[in-house]
Amino acid sequence: MIEYLDNTLKKSIHAEVEHHLETCEKCLNDLKEYQQLLKAVETSDQVQPDETLRINFYHMLHSEMNKIDTGKNKSIDLKIPTNKPTVFLRMAAGFALLIAGTFVGMFLHKALIKEDETKQVAGLLTEVQSLKEMMMFSMLKEESPSQRIKAVNITDEIQVPDEKVIDVLTKTLNHDKNVNVRMAAAYSLAKYADRKSVRDSLVASLSGQSEPILQVVLINILVEHKESNAIRPMQQIIKDNTTLKEVKEEAQKGIKLLL
Repeated sequence: MIEYLDNTLKKSIHAEVEHHLETCEKCLNDLKEYQQLLKAVETSDQVQPDETLRINFYHMLHSEMNKIDTGKNKSIDLKIPTNKPTVFLRMAAGFALLIAGTFVGMFLHKALIKEDETKQVAGLLTEVQSLKEMMMFSMLKEESPSQRIKAVNITDEIQVPDEKVIDVLTKTLNHDKNVNVRMAAAYSLAKYADRKSVRDSLVASLSGQSEPILQVVLINILVEHKESNAIRPMQQIIKDNTTLKEVKEEAQKGIKLLL
């Protein structure tokens, strides 16, 4: 279809396409959709990226190249780990996000988009969300806590996270070895605490948390969302002799607000 519209087909093939379009309503409708799509792209304002994009891109590229060079200096290993994302996967996902994001930006720039074009935009948005989820899952396997925190924060860019994303955040909250990563997961889950499944997960997590700061954060989140099921784990926290005095006080305040 694109080659037909660009008049780059051989004459014989061009004639065959024209003849087919005379008898096939579906292909004719597809052709019109392509024409509208190309017209929308051609008439869209071309946004020029600022200097920050170029600097960030080269910074990322040099960082990844340095990692590759460092790995070569240490040892040569042709085996690709199965439990850790490769550099190439992350770079490919990053480039894909950049390209898809550019097209999404061009489409969304128009205030009025026809129904056919809206379907194209919806498909691109779905693809971008899938790529973000893939990057999140990959980065959560990194050894660096800061990288895992960045992975958790990717959920801020996912408009409607599915249950798979919520489940990964919950596992991170309960099992990550770094308290700061677990804190980031708790705050991310708090944004979706309007879902009963998320509140139930937070209640269950409160029962198993021993880190004082996490106990306080979870208590505040559950009280804010008026989750009465949190009363029992709060009572257990108060009864526990190992619980800090400050945490017990927060739990007592929370119970009073929930009763």
